[in-house]
Amino acid sequence: LEPGAAELLQSCLEKGCFQLSSDMSKIKGSEVILLTVTTPVDERLIPNMSLVEAAISDLQPHLSGGETILLRATVFPGTCEMIEQKLANLPALYLGANGSQNGHNGQHGQHGQHGQNGQNGQQGGSKFQRELSVGVSFCPERLASGQVVEELKQVPQIISGSTPRALSHALALFEPLSVDLVELSLLEAEVATLFLNAWRYVSFGTANQFYHIAVSKGLDFDKIRSAIIHRYQRAADFPRSGFTAGPRLYQDMMQLSAYCRHTFSLGNAAMLVNETMPDCLVEQARQKLAECGRNFKGLKCGILGMAFKPGSDDCSHSLAFKLRELLLREGAEVSCSDACVGEADFVSQEKLLEASEAVFIGCPHAEYKNISFPNHQFLFDCWGLARKPEITVFKAQCEKFLRVAVVGGAGHVGLPLSLVLADRGHTVVVVDKDAAKIESIQGGKFPFLEDGGPELLLRCLDSKQISFTTSVAEVSSCDVIIVTIGTPVNEHLNPCFSVVQACMEELAPNLRKGQTLLLRSTLFPGTSSRVLAGLPPGISVSFCPERIAQGKALEELTDLPQIISGSDGEALDHAKALFAPLSVDLIELNLQEAEVAKLFLNSWRYVAFGIANQFYHIATSKGLNFDRLRAAIVHRYPRAASFPRSGFTAGPCLFKDTMQLAAYCRHTFSLGHAAMLVNETMPDALVEQAKRQLAGRSLSGISCGILGMAFKPNNDDWRESLAFKLRKLLLWEGASLRCTDVYMQREGFVSLPELLAHGKILFLGCPHAEYQNISIRADQKLYDCWGFFAKPKLAISTPWS
Repeated sequence: LEPGAAELLQSCLEKGCFQLSSDMSKIKGSEVILLTVTTPVDERLIPNMSLVEAAISDLQPHLSGGETILLRATVFPGTCEMIEQKLANLPALYLGANGSQNGHNGQHGQHGQHGQNGQNGQQGGSKFQRELSVGVSFCPERLASGQVVEELKQVPQIISGSTPRALSHALALFEPLSVDLVELSLLEAEVATLFLNAWRYVSFGTANQFYHIAVSKGLDFDKIRSAIIHRYQRAADFPRSGFTAGPRLYQDMMQLSAYCRHTFSLGNAAMLVNETMPDCLVEQARQKLAECGRNFKGLKCGILGMAFKPGSDDCSHSLAFKLRELLLREGAEVSCSDACVGEADFVSQEKLLEASEAVFIGCPHAEYKNISFPNHQFLFDCWGLARKPEITVFKAQCEKFLRVAVVGGAGHVGLPLSLVLADRGHTVVVVDKDAAKIESIQGGKFPFLEDGGPELLLRCLDSKQISFTTSVAEVSSCDVIIVTIGTPVNEHLNPCFSVVQACMEELAPNLRKGQTLLLRSTLFPGTSSRVLAGLPPGISVSFCPERIAQGKALEELTDLPQIISGSDGEALDHAKALFAPLSVDLIELNLQEAEVAKLFLNSWRYVAFGIANQFYHIATSKGLNFDRLRAAIVHRYPRAASFPRSGFTAGPCLFKDTMQLAAYCRHTFSLGHAAMLVNETMPDALVEQAKRQLAGRSLSGISCGILGMAFKPNNDDWRESLAFKLRKLLLWEGASLRCTDVYMQREGFVSLPELLAHGKILFLGCPHAEYQNISIRADQKLYDCWGFFAKPKLAISTPWS
């Protein structure tokens, strides 16, 4: 199935510009020979070069010299170089001063090697002649199956060539398509293609692992996902679950893994998740059947959709066939159907639905969207096709204002929320044990960087809608008590409940019936219910997670949807009344769904950053420039719009929340653990990179500097910043070290001019905007894993312009 392809084929045949042949000799006279064979991985996950080698051997007898062999399918990095070496033994063609060709086996040059002594080859050694060897080009296709005809004329084309002639052939070949042509070296082009497909494979793997976790906990992944992405721009690319299969993504991911000696931990973890999705469905079905006193033996099962992706008739590498094998092994009677594939042993959709006791969605073709599945029929769907998740989304009417206490209200989570609630009409009491900070805030000084924060603070102080105290006794007069304390992880990467428990014990004597305790920071799933169990009767619990970007809280609190949950109707009513004046969409979940949704969101982001960081590791270990490869991948390519940048992935949330999710599923969150090992070792990667370039010399005594110490750009928050880990590593190596940050002044920090004046080796710890225009001396070396200073120079041809 390829829209427009049949008509295009007929048109080309009628024009006579298109020929089909099984005779390899027909390639003679061609300037470009496109080769569409790939290097698949074998059962040991090692790339198999035999297909490419066999194709080159078949081509060799028919080459005349001067041609370009252009590889189109994904290949293992270094394949083009291997082909170059294989072709290097071929006699070359020479071009004389008059432009005539002097062949090695033709009538004009048959008596002399390379045509040098033939009738027209007598000037073979002349300075007017140049050798025309067979060139190699790699121009990967990055097109969506089913949209190829359209995308060939839209999507930028990466090109590369072993020689200027090979490159000019690639340019000439694609120039009529009027797309941008992005030039890379052969190796860069090979690796860029693997990076793109491996990134997509791991991204889908993250959603699939979330599906595994949700199912194991009796939760609805599709419902949680719908709540996460509803009008939330940072989650716009949050992937769906489903079978991640087909002829490319798995193969390309494993080729990348083999390229880095199988140290691609995120790819390997994603493979185990994606390849076991059929097993997950079977286990899900087994549990459901057991609840009804049934098993698979003799069960009439139907698999709806057998292609590897929706809207396609391609069944190659489809996991629906693995699902069929598993069901047959369990003793089930299995029938299969596909709206786009007409296999002899497939049945019609109607017959399958009529005969099946249990239906499994193998591929969610659009034709299946309106099927009504009867309630007595078991349905198992990891794609989220058959039954739309029901989430309650609404805007609450502002009917009353509340008296609100915010415990921990002087911090990054509590203070912006307190000010916005007070500014919108609630009476707010900020409770915080830090007396010095409370006094400073009462004096009109905002304690950290927050857009619009100082102005809003002064306005709220003037309005008398907000007050400050260090006494928890003040909560007794409030309707809602917001607690901004979460569950940190301990040294064993397990959630630590003691912090929340200590807070509850301190609050308990001051609570009264009818109040709602609203938990705001990330919690280990089940914490809200545990808190409720420890409270006096008559007190409700709500969990309403914050999903705000630090520094943008005042803007986003009145713009982004708010997830709410409650232990009872009283808690939900209080949550609705609290957020009603903010005029944002409210999304209602139960307590555990809301807790898990926050962990899924932050863990997905942590893994996404981990993919880019692992690509950075791989690229630098191979002497490649990751930022250059990334620039080529994302250039006007919509499917790579969210391809992340590398850099330090740190701060008080993402790592902690990922480890909490891992603990929630008994540390089976393999992608989270793999991302943790990648992200946490980025400072180590920079230090090792510097040591390699010192060619065996030690960092001891060398003057080094770290630019930026905050955990994220344009911010003054240093909590969990990996720049401090980098500092420890450099000091351990014996470096003479200076640190600076434009937003922080801490003991031992120096000014930016002083650091730049003395530092021989500079490391970018945090890419604040103020560093954009600094000048690095020729005798200084800069290590930047963020790509902040990188301005990759890509040669991009735009024929259409």
